[in-house]
Amino acid sequence: MELPAQSPVPIIDAFSQLTIDRDGIEVPMPRAALRDADSLAAWPSTDIVGHLFAKDAGRVERDRIMGDLSLWLANLDSWGIARAQVPLNFGTADEVLDRLSEHPDRVFVSLRVDPHDGMAAVRRIDDLARRYPILRSVMIVPHMLYPHIAPNSREYYPIYSKCIECDLAVMINVGFPGPRVPAWTQNPIHLDEVCWFFPDLRVVFKHGGEPWTDTCVKMMQTWPNVYFATSGFAPKYYPKAVIDHANRRGSDKVIFAGYWPMLPYDRIFREVGELPLRDHVWPKFLAENAQRAFALSPAE
Repeated sequence: MELPAQSPVPIIDAFSQLTIDRDGIEVPMPRAALRDADSLAAWPSTDIVGHLFAKDAGRVERDRIMGDLSLWLANLDSWGIARAQVPLNFGTADEVLDRLSEHPDRVFVSLRVDPHDGMAAVRRIDDLARRYPILRSVMIVPHMLYPHIAPNSREYYPIYSKCIECDLAVMINVGFPGPRVPAWTQNPIHLDEVCWFFPDLRVVFKHGGEPWTDTCVKMMQTWPNVYFATSGFAPKYYPKAVIDHANRRGSDKVIFAGYWPMLPYDRIFREVGELPLRDHVWPKFLAENAQRAFALSPAE
């Protein structure tokens, strides 16, 4: 199968960076969470994961596109992507959300939050959800929290409750993190208790889940509202257990998330097109599962 020209449906990308806000280029991570000299020297830039991701020759141009909304939309058009979700930092200005809201059929938003912020995070979610329908999920990155806490910690529960109330999904990192910080907080088993206590909460795993991909699959089998987005890995490295699950009982659970601009779309779609997915799985993987997980309104 070749993509995206022969895609069976308009594609939805569940993770694509857009940094038209001044504070959006760097992902916030407390310096206190880091210990090794290389990481401390690189902080606060994304070079704290430079040991994992080499910058290819086209990255400079992709970064330029990432900072310009018109260019970013045109880039989606050129790759047949109907909609894309962008992560925004907690303090992103209303002016940015206003601009993105001019394109509700193309853009939806995930808000990064820190459970340590307590009611400030809850109020922020509530305020933005009321004013901006393009907000469709909350994004939590456990390895970036300090002090380190697991997703079944009490600090998370007010956020989970607010997400249910506002009909928002929770996107959460699972698996060993890129930065050199402890990995235990991203073991997906911590979310087993969460899914039991909050059966209405839609949980979207992201960034691979390794070495706990079998746990991710078992969670998808057990809990109706658990999904897996493919961000964080080049498609040829998508976990085999997840692809096997998509082809069997989990055709409604796996969501395409390209991870642009860290990876170029030409590579993403070349490798996605080589995935051994069954014919009936493609529309679900490329669009329908994202529509359900993020409660997206039909495109106009």
